[in-house]
Amino acid sequence: MTRARGVLAVGIAATAMLVTAPGASGAIDPGTFAVARDGQLTVASSVLVSGRAVEMMGGWTNDAQPCDRQRRLRVKILIERVRGGTDQGFAAQTSGMVMNCAEGGPNFGFQLQASDVGMACPDGRWRPGRYDFVTNTLHRARGLRAIASLFFRERDPC
Repeated sequence: MTRARGVLAVGIAATAMLVTAPGASGAIDPGTFAVARDGQLTVASSVLVSGRAVEMMGGWTNDAQPCDRQRRLRVKILIERVRGGTDQGFAAQTSGMVMNCAEGGPNFGFQLQASDVGMACPDGRWRPGRYDFVTNTLHRARGLRAIASLFFRERDPC
């Protein structure tokens, strides 16, 4: 329980630093990572938002294990949009065997367009509103979890 609280704090701290960043249509695309460690095992979650899409991934690494070692991960995601008192949400999850030594960060999960989740303007950009993105990655064998949480406001009209 204590470990999960520590990981959540990492995700929230990273998110707090990004709140002042421009929305997805700005010059800087918002994103965050969360990491949980247990000995040499590291579990990571990410949320990376662009003007028309989001990448929400999980991964694991362990330097004591060979790169071809596979472990089962479960990645759950949640996207919520609020505008004018109206809520809109999207949730999904996937579970599968994931190789160790992921290069470039977490690489198992979801790559979605704003239109895939019903939150796009006609040109494909994110619709105006406040967005909350959560990626929850669980290393099933060890019960180690990393939760990345990001929120931002898209202010540009469709």
